[in-house]
Amino acid sequence: MAESTINIGLSIGTYTEVTLEIEVDWRLSETGELVINDFYAYHTATDPTGHVSYERIPYWLHKLVKVELEEYHEEIINNMD
Repeated sequence: MAESTINIGLSIGTYTEVTLEIEVDWRLSETGELVINDFYAYHTATDPTGHVSYERIPYWLHKLVKVELEEYHEEIINNMD
């Protein structure tokens, strides 16, 4: 198993884009396909002093991110921790 951390921007409805930091636990199958075992996603925000805050995303957004992660397979593999 491997771990990667990626940052993605996600537009939700008519709101502005939010930045998410996602820690992905993954592996490659015998056929070379990316298999995501688990992931943790956080909404990140930077205040005027440069301090970054992290807030765990709600369950309904977690389900949307799970679908989105399939599109980021190259970034997940290239950002292995």
